[in-house]
Amino acid sequence: MLNLKITPQRPALLKGFDNEFYALLQVNADDQASNNERSKSLNLAIIIDRSGSMSGQPLNEAKACAIMMVKRMHADDRIAVVTYDNEAKLVVPSTLCANKQEIISSIRMISEGGMTALHAGWLMGAEEVAKNKAENSLNRVLLLSDGNANRGLTDIDRIKSQCAQLADAGVTTSTYGLGHDFNETLMIEMAGSGLGQGYYGETAEDLADPFREEFELLLNTVATNLQLQTEAPSFVSLKLMNNFRQSGNGWYMPDIAAGGEGWALFKLVIKRNDIGEHPLEVLRCFLSFNDKGGHEQLTEPVKLILEPLSPNAFEAVLEDEKVKSRIAEMLVASYQREAREAAQAGDWERVDSIVAQAKVIAKDDLWMQNSLASLEKYSRRRQREQFSKEAMYSSDRMNKRLVAGDEAHVSYSIGAELRKASYLRRKSERGKQM
Repeated sequence: MLNLKITPQRPALLKGFDNEFYALLQVNADDQASNNERSKSLNLAIIIDRSGSMSGQPLNEAKACAIMMVKRMHADDRIAVVTYDNEAKLVVPSTLCANKQEIISSIRMISEGGMTALHAGWLMGAEEVAKNKAENSLNRVLLLSDGNANRGLTDIDRIKSQCAQLADAGVTTSTYGLGHDFNETLMIEMAGSGLGQGYYGETAEDLADPFREEFELLLNTVATNLQLQTEAPSFVSLKLMNNFRQSGNGWYMPDIAAGGEGWALFKLVIKRNDIGEHPLEVLRCFLSFNDKGGHEQLTEPVKLILEPLSPNAFEAVLEDEKVKSRIAEMLVASYQREAREAAQAGDWERVDSIVAQAKVIAKDDLWMQNSLASLEKYSRRRQREQFSKEAMYSSDRMNKRLVAGDEAHVSYSIGAELRKASYLRRKSERGKQM
């Protein structure tokens, strides 16, 4: 079951003035997975780039990640494996994981090839997942690439539109970018439109962590197809700060695992003439979603009602710390996007200025500080491609990252944080060697 809570920046309105403030919607999932029971089977397709640039360790690591997933899947789960270079090839048609050794042997035989027909590979894998989709299955395409799509369909808008159509039909897409040559805009757009996760690794050894994280999230997912709806009076100007894909009059939110939390940050503007003397309802939110059994559910609406206060009384009301933290993340994410644009234009002086402003906002948050430290490193070395990818992926994660719940019950989230720490350490060690 999902529980909703909405918290304003301050639990009051300022009388006699225009009001501009933020409100945080938190979506918490009960810890329903602690008994290790699974009501949903996995229906996956792993799409591996085998173009020439993947030869050697990158391809070996990609195959090792695919094998790791196969080994951990249940006999009633389904897996398909597709490779692509100049064209797509169906290595393992979607099959039950009853004979894992045969599937693993097929993966081990994958060898490097030529160019990068990314769209053809993704589409072939998506078709394998779609034809075996069931009411009680989690259906996802996992796409890995280290290069730009240069064969077949390469238009970003058309590809992301297809990802969105498949996601609306229940087949989601996650993307894994490797190295410095892949098109991060395409990969992020595919994951965003496809309602999956977007991951990035600098080296082949970085692949294992996001693959494990993805698998743990899939195993513990309790709510899918989350669609956020809002209602606000006509005098309220409302803006969602997260970069969630729109769904009609609402937005899609990321899937939620047991014990985890999703969130959305809203900016509200209310003119002073619309504020009277009595408590005022300014926002109402509710969610539709599919539960573990695949059944559609609808949450009870949660309301934000604020009391108008005089300036002196209003100043005495403290800001909520969690809302302040989420505001800071959104601001830093926005600065990162601006810095990326400046870096792509070669304006490194502006990049340094933007990062410095972001550091002031992030001074009390270790996670944001680590992210900005990586950007600073690339900025000092004027490494445009590395900076661009780090900025885009970090901004994307801040916009839609999930938050762990009770640490005693969400070992998958703790593991993800440990893996992230390990990844950051490896990046730091590589930086010292350069």
